[in-house]
Amino acid sequence: MTPEFHIAETTGRDFPLHLVEEISHRVANEYAEAIAGLSLAAAGSPRCEVKQALRAAAERLHAHAESHRALLPPIQGQVNLADHVGRLCSAFSKATLADRQVRLAVETDDIWLASDRAWRIGLAVAELVRNAARHGLRGRAGAIVVQVALAGDEVVCSVGDDGVAASAVQPGRGVSLVQALAMELGGSVEWWFSQRGSVARLRAPIDARS
Repeated sequence: MTPEFHIAETTGRDFPLHLVEEISHRVANEYAEAIAGLSLAAAGSPRCEVKQALRAAAERLHAHAESHRALLPPIQGQVNLADHVGRLCSAFSKATLADRQVRLAVETDDIWLASDRAWRIGLAVAELVRNAARHGLRGRAGAIVVQVALAGDEVVCSVGDDGVAASAVQPGRGVSLVQALAMELGGSVEWWFSQRGSVARLRAPIDARS
């Protein structure tokens, strides 16, 4: 059964979230069809090794579907950022990081935000974690730590890794996305690099009026 998603129609910036809902609904349907196809193929195969491989592929797709679902905008209203980021990181870890032997630790304060701001912060954190795994750890085993804390009237999100750090931010779609999200939030994002790894830090006001 395809899961249903309920999100706000618009945000304070009139972002067309109904389009996000429609696209996400279609993606969820495609995941469900692919998982069902693999499950049927596994059930119909007489070979044990083929059954195991197909079931493993179905489980991997299911993990990616849950990761996709975690990135969806929360229900309109106030959202506990700790819960939102925790669910997102858990789903992403199962789908992408666990098989690479990457440990993802999450430390968050309870911070209540408008759902559209929590969503944007979650998207930024997810992209920073992805960048840490891809560019910081460079596909190797290691550790990534996500910290979300309240500092005065700001939310501060830090994503650090213990990989081989670059000497500067590597330009790309991920970095551009995080910078765009920080701008929409009225905040900023910075990166630090050392021989012990790298840290990205996003700062944003609790609300749009701060």
